[in-house]
Amino acid sequence: MKPLLILILLALTFSWGVARAGDKRISISDLHFVKTVKGHMRIEGLVKNLTNHPLRQVYVAFNLLKNGMVVGYSTDIVFNLQPKQEWLINARCHTRIVKPDHFRLAELSAIP
Repeated sequence: MKPLLILILLALTFSWGVARAGDKRISISDLHFVKTVKGHMRIEGLVKNLTNHPLRQVYVAFNLLKNGMVVGYSTDIVFNLQPKQEWLINARCHTRIVKPDHFRLAELSAIP
């Protein structure tokens, strides 16, 4: 039973076309913190569809860190990113009390 479940999960993973950070279909750049007028933090950056076909969904997730410890997260998603089109990430930082001093890309995925 377990081998069959593993095969099904692997097949789904490949059919979804999940992109890794080294994936040639998308690029991510210019990531930085921005403080809003209300004092909230968010992460901005650019994602570009490098393919000649639309991507149904592109998702980014970040771990928010303070002195190397995870203190929160931030995510953003876009649908139907057209060929060669850029998307401005605007990921609100979700933390409780501690303000992060840096972040790390946790996931970058694309579904064709």
